[in-house]
Amino acid sequence: MAGTWPGPAAAAEVEGPQVRWLVSLWGARRGFTEGVEGLKDYLAEKTDGRFELSLEYGAVLSDPKENIDGLQLGAFEAATICPYYHPDKTPASMGMSLAFLPLPSFEAQVAAYDAFLAHPAIHGEWAKWNAVPLMSALMPNYEVMGRGTAPATAADWEGLRINASAGHAVLMEALGAVPSTMPAPDLYNSLERGVIDGVAYPYTYAFVSYRFHELSDWVTDGWNLGTIQCTVAASLDAWTALPPQYQELLREAVPAAYAHQIEAYAEADAANEEIFAERGLARIPVTPEIRAVLDGAAQPSWQEWIEDITARGYPGQELFDLMIAEAADAQPGQ
Repeated sequence: MAGTWPGPAAAAEVEGPQVRWLVSLWGARRGFTEGVEGLKDYLAEKTDGRFELSLEYGAVLSDPKENIDGLQLGAFEAATICPYYHPDKTPASMGMSLAFLPLPSFEAQVAAYDAFLAHPAIHGEWAKWNAVPLMSALMPNYEVMGRGTAPATAADWEGLRINASAGHAVLMEALGAVPSTMPAPDLYNSLERGVIDGVAYPYTYAFVSYRFHELSDWVTDGWNLGTIQCTVAASLDAWTALPPQYQELLREAVPAAYAHQIEAYAEADAANEEIFAERGLARIPVTPEIRAVLDGAAQPSWQEWIEDITARGYPGQELFDLMIAEAADAQPGQ
């Protein structure tokens, strides 16, 4: 009987020793983790599986708030780390999570974050924790989804109870809303019972993941309230121990990993937008009046961060200007 026999395994494009890194993650595979999934696949393909990232989901290696401590201790080789979990440990890196930054697209985020993470001052901050940043774990800009009459004007936000945290809470307060922060698993029931009127979350995937759209009547459209930046980082010891060709391969893998994550988000957004349209969610554009209110709240928080980390010995203004300039250069038509 005729048939096709499997051929020999494809030769590795990059030769090297067998290396296996444990990567500390939490939750399940989702859009937020597709960047590191893309990184894993790229390394495996180029080395014929000899450089393996073992992605350990479910916080089995560490609580997400303690991933940076795990890198410092050498408990694992890499992790996704969100500086907002421990702002006092990584105060300079918190600059990437300031509210309402002009980062309207993933391309702008990549340009701004990569330049920021490559700055010697930021590398120094991570080195204190025996860590080296590899790439950003991209997250969409936040929007607000809620129940009831759509708040079309700034005055309509007065008194609305909105789940929002950190810089997003500052923006909601500026509009006259009442921010609160509660765990994600509690939000659906709180929205259903009317304890809150809306939720500020990453658009679109987080709204669908937690089924907020099933209860909602409206959603802000293109407000781009800013996002939370998280970093895929490696243990400095593990990085240093890599042969040079694997270090170079990791750097080469980052653009492909970003592309993979952006594509995954785009596919999810296309499906989710259809769901939102079917439900008839009212779209709330950002008016000049609302934008002025948000700008007026955000810019003092930017200056406060600059002054704070400058006092801690970091080049605050330089880091902020670098991020804004790189983001502007990444905009279409630049």
